Amino acid sequence: MLSPSQQAIDLLQKSKNILIALPESLNGDSLGSALALANTLKALGKKVEIVAQEPLPEQLLFLADPSRVKNKLAPWRDFIINIDTSQNKISRLRYETGSQTLKIFLSTPQKIEERDIKLEPGAFYYDLIITLDAPDMESLGLIFEAHTELFFNKPILNIDHQAANEYFGEVNLVEPTAAACAEIVSRLIDGLGQAINEETATALLTGLIVKTHSFQNSKTTPQALNLASLLITQGAQQEKIVRSLFKTKPLNRLKLWGRLLGKLDHNEELKTAWLYIAPEDFAATGTSDKDLPFILEETMELLPQLNFCFIFWPDNSGLLWTMAQGRQLENLQKLTLELGGAIKNGKLLLRLPSSDFSASRQTISALLNSFK
Repeated sequence: MLSPSQQAIDLLQKSKNILIALPESLNGDSLGSALALANTLKALGKKVEIVAQEPLPEQLLFLADPSRVKNKLAPWRDFIINIDTSQNKISRLRYETGSQTLKIFLSTPQKIEERDIKLEPGAFYYDLIITLDAPDMESLGLIFEAHTELFFNKPILNIDHQAANEYFGEVNLVEPTAAACAEIVSRLIDGLGQAINEETATALLTGLIVKTHSFQNSKTTPQALNLASLLITQGAQQEKIVRSLFKTKPLNRLKLWGRLLGKLDHNEELKTAWLYIAPEDFAATGTSDKDLPFILEETMELLPQLNFCFIFWPDNSGLLWTMAQGRQLENLQKLTLELGGAIKNGKLLLRLPSSDFSASRQTISALLNSFK
């Protein structure tokens, strides 16, 4: 039986029109891996499109022009008007377009009955979908939700390094021991027999740096370090990556993070940090709840002893929300079973049943204790 890597290579080699679908919130690993793989497949004569729900984050614009990643799918199949001409030949065809209509005129010696005309779906344009850094199809957001028929009718090559991946592809290249998707994609490129140029090396090194937090967290394996060294020899622009990712952090986010660190509450027993954002914190720093993934990531990196970090904030109607990140995604999934909410890109988002911060924290603490 072929290994997942061999199955992936076979699938790529026989496909011609390939769609690479990325998670709802892009990061340097998902985007860098997609660009590297797209470069390789195009060199093999494949037609490749990359699609993601959100536009490219500012700090990732150094990797590619925004036009390389589409925010919506072009028409991905034709529809066919099928006319039975076995008893009635068509001698002439023309059409007219109006502001909201299309009229098709058929000339024939005899009458055409409604039963002679059928509307049929044509073949899908894409013959393969690749997902990167997506633990499930729902994490693709509207790209999946608006095109479920496409995803359920075409083979999917699922490439991921997250242990919580749901193995939803026809081929699942899921390697939890890999530091990043970039590590998996680099091996795939090698298996396809393609050389890595400077642009591709930079894209792959970006993925490694993002997922290892610049080679400082537990994902920094000997294999990741060896790959990084190889990519640098192949022309990866390490200084450009570090400058773009880590030296251009938005000032308003840093201000918000600073305000929150001053009132961080740390539960040593649960190894959990609790942060509460008041409306005046958002107002004073010009931020919003869209900036909270940054706060979670920076706090978890700053405090490696943490297992969880929770941020609470009230919305305009007074309802209390929380966003959380954990070292083990499985525990966030257990929370969703108890409290609802959804996990996207490794972060839990949940509207709490109580608007009382203390009561909500006690409820979540009790659940975390029960997971031990």
